[in-house]
Amino acid sequence: MAKLESAKARNVLEDVRELEEVSEAHLIYGAYDLIIKGNFKTPEALSSFVVDTLRKMDGVKDTVTNVCASQE
Repeated sequence: MAKLESAKARNVLEDVRELEEVSEAHLIYGAYDLIIKGNFKTPEALSSFVVDTLRKMDGVKDTVTNVCASQE
């Protein structure tokens, strides 16, 4: 999930949806502005996505990452 600069929210959403790892992305209401569902083969790939891609996007202020415990 990510907190966004409100004026850039729709642009960030469009940019995130274009990323190869992202299967879903939606603007949401609450403590965070954007929820992202992605698929990563390794913890390192997830870390690289968050640190090197998502956090460096213009308009992204903060992130929190949750990892799915099961797929049932």
